[in-house]
Amino acid sequence: MTRSTAARRRWGRWQWLTAGVLVLLIVAPATAGVRLTVEGAPDFLADNIRAHIDTRVGLTSRLAVRFYRDQVRSQVRQALEALGYYEADADIRITPVRGDWALAVRVTPGPRLSWRRVDVALTGPGRDDPAFRQLLEALPIRPDQGVNHRDYERSKRALRNLARQRGYFDYRFTTVRLAVNAAQGWADARITMESGPRYRLGAVRFSDAPLRDEFLQRLVPFKAGAPYHADRIAELSRRLLDSGYFADATVDVLRDKPQGRRIPLAVTLTTRPRNTVTTGIGFSTDEGPRGQLGFTRHYINNRGHRLESGLRLSPVRQRLDARYEIPLGDPLNDHLAVTAGWENEDIEDSRSERYTLGLSRRQSFRSGWVRTQSLRLLEERFRSGEDRGRSRLLMPGISFSRTRSRGGVDPYRGDAQRYAIEASARDLGSDVDIARLRLANNWLRSLGTRHRFQLRADLGAIATNAFARTPTSLRFFAGGDQSVRGFAYRSLGPIGADGEVTGGRYLATGSAEYSYAVAADWRAAVFVDGGNAFDHLDAVDVEVGTGVGVRWQSPVGPLRLDFAWGVSRDQPPFRLHLSLGPPF
Repeated sequence: MTRSTAARRRWGRWQWLTAGVLVLLIVAPATAGVRLTVEGAPDFLADNIRAHIDTRVGLTSRLAVRFYRDQVRSQVRQALEALGYYEADADIRITPVRGDWALAVRVTPGPRLSWRRVDVALTGPGRDDPAFRQLLEALPIRPDQGVNHRDYERSKRALRNLARQRGYFDYRFTTVRLAVNAAQGWADARITMESGPRYRLGAVRFSDAPLRDEFLQRLVPFKAGAPYHADRIAELSRRLLDSGYFADATVDVLRDKPQGRRIPLAVTLTTRPRNTVTTGIGFSTDEGPRGQLGFTRHYINNRGHRLESGLRLSPVRQRLDARYEIPLGDPLNDHLAVTAGWENEDIEDSRSERYTLGLSRRQSFRSGWVRTQSLRLLEERFRSGEDRGRSRLLMPGISFSRTRSRGGVDPYRGDAQRYAIEASARDLGSDVDIARLRLANNWLRSLGTRHRFQLRADLGAIATNAFARTPTSLRFFAGGDQSVRGFAYRSLGPIGADGEVTGGRYLATGSAEYSYAVAADWRAAVFVDGGNAFDHLDAVDVEVGTGVGVRWQSPVGPLRLDFAWGVSRDQPPFRLHLSLGPPF
């Protein structure tokens, strides 16, 4: 070995040793933290500087501090230029303080660049698309405004996203140019996008399912050939899940297999179990403890027919019913149903046992309104005060209802309306001529996060030639959790000669409630209810109940506990009301 060879080897070892020491100095485990302060910059600029600086470093030596200072200087410059401050100065100091490092950045922002010229244009078929025209008017970069490079990138991204959303898959940017003149304080932006043709939605193919393809196609919310829109894809998935037949529905857009300018869709369906059994228990002061058992056969045949049945038991009410549902043109919003049921009630001074057989059509509209046209055969044996009898009624009817709410199971805003009319006529085989009207409205609003107001009104009227033969289930009563609190369930109404409540021809009740959030999931409430059921419009005996309550958003739903007094009586009765469930 020559002397020069040995020297080179020793020099090589010293190089590796020096490099190793430098690496250890720079990447050694953190022994002190970095505390950052930014001065001299407006809040929006200081926030951007903090977002760019990485303080999760370990500074174990002065050499590491020197490297870190250079890194911070570069990060500060990027943060300033991103918001148009190209002429800014920054003084950066790093000093040890009680075992940590204090990083102080003092900024002299200087003048901010402004957009001098902004030229964003669209060519091709998309230029006539109203959605693109609306987007171009709303882009965040405009002449004479302060430069923000993030807004420039957001503008390009918004154009790309809208093109993909609306099916302009062949789009391309023909011009993307950003010019900055820091000395003169301006920047120019020019973006031109060629949209290319708009694709259309093609055929929808479904995976194997126990439902015929013809039925599944009725769940598709668009026709083949409709202009492509990503929202239509999402709506298809939503409709499939909302139908109740499927546990999952995945829609694949086959952009790589276009058929001309049409994009086919492949839907993978996961069918839910064919049968479902549900059980439940509950309690309310109106009915006491109650239990229920339900059975649903989600699809009986490949045409999507469905069967539901249920049993509900409480001390005052027992019910058994079944419902056979047949989807019509729009399986999600148009159904024909055949129903049958038995119900027995023994409440206060009235008793009723009834059998029903019905046919109804339920249609939901985009406005949120639901129209139900019905025809039901009711046979009821009843006792209401001194009135006793048995009536058979064939009753056509129609109802309109709508429920809107925000906030999930404990809504902070919403309203519910229901308007219904039913009638029977002896000329059509009924025992009694009856026309029954029911109007109900519930209104909920919040002021901020603490104050909540709820108003409720319920009106009803019966026109008949033989009220004594009107079944109990059609008469009106007041009192209870959802009526006039402070009085027992269905304890208010006209009084017969025997002192028992007989039920009335008319109903008018109302309620006003205010609640205040006292803690997370807890609200305190005060309320006043009023109204009654009565036989004559000129003989209204209004009962009033008032009280205080507690509202708790429990794990199983909103729980309401009310302490109410019937203050319209000389000796006000007290009633404790407990109920579980949403307000409407």
